[in-house]
Amino acid sequence: MNARLDVNVALNRPSNQVSTWNDVNGNYNAMYANDGGHGTDMFYGPCAHTNVETNPWWAVDLGVALCVTGVKFTNRDSSGKPT
Repeated sequence: MNARLDVNVALNRPSNQVSTWNDVNGNYNAMYANDGGHGTDMFYGPCAHTNVETNPWWAVDLGVALCVTGVKFTNRDSSGKPT
């Protein structure tokens, strides 16, 4: 039997990234990528952001083995407009 759930299994799970961007506005930690927030502007809502990297990566520990059939990514927006 195949059971399919459209649920965010990564929500608030432990996450890491290759590096963390820091500036006067704060730290853009990996946890902001899967905290349930939908803001994309790094100035008006926390989002994850790495330093300039040749091979950037972000990872999440789902805690169990799962068959994941889809992943949704949203890129950040740095236009300065609230989202």
